Amino acid sequence: MNALSRKLATASASLLMATVLLGCSLLKKKGQDAGVTDDETADLASIGDAATVHVEGSGATNEKDVLRYAKEEKLDDEAAVIAKDGVKVRTFPGGGAEVATLGKDTPVTKVAKYFGSGVLIVWDGASGKTMGWVPPSALAGPATAPAATETAATAPTAVVKPSDAGVRVVVVDAGVRVDAGAAAGGRVVDAGVTAAVDAGASGPKATQISYPPDAKGACPPLFIKSGPMCKRRCMIDAECPRGTFCSKDTTPTQILKVCSTEKR
Repeated sequence: MNALSRKLATASASLLMATVLLGCSLLKKKGQDAGVTDDETADLASIGDAATVHVEGSGATNEKDVLRYAKEEKLDDEAAVIAKDGVKVRTFPGGGAEVATLGKDTPVTKVAKYFGSGVLIVWDGASGKTMGWVPPSALAGPATAPAATETAATAPTAVVKPSDAGVRVVVVDAGVRVDAGAAAGGRVVDAGVTAAVDAGASGPKATQISYPPDAKGACPPLFIKSGPMCKRRCMIDAECPRGTFCSKDTTPTQILKVCSTEKR
């Protein structure tokens, strides 16, 4: 090989290397202009050779203008928002014709993705449902709505119980009230507590002079054990119910007086 041939070979090699370097630089610049990251730019190299398909039925007004790919991955209409202002939506990832420019927080729906190069989205545009490709880095998950703060108080719950004396006590969450006209002596209970005034469940009535002891054999207040029963204690007749008398207890071991139907 003569000197001229060696110079021509060296010049050809240098030109080829410069062409490769220039092509890579242009590809990277093209990706940056589209708003994609360096990782996404690497995937754009295969876009030109990718097999495309014709898709219909999306409902988008510009459906026929947007390039679709045989190897694109279908997404389940995932909700998303645009992550930053000035995102360019294009007819195909990277260098496609510009469809629209979307601002931050624009709600969109993810339809498909093509490897790491782009995500196909649809949104409600000025002329109706519109679609196009954006870089994956241009999308973010939808903001989560804050939990609703309870501002209204819970409606008060009323509990009504009949008392032995005929007093109707109404217990509500916000307080206690006793029905107007209730007989004196009705028991008022604290808010939120059910009134324990069920008929017959609060001990002996004022008219009773005898009452059965509890499971432990104890008698209620003002009563003493007399034989198998508890009897009402007294000192004078006025302490006994009408029609009864304050008499000596018939139990030999006791000297106290109890109310009795017999005057002794």
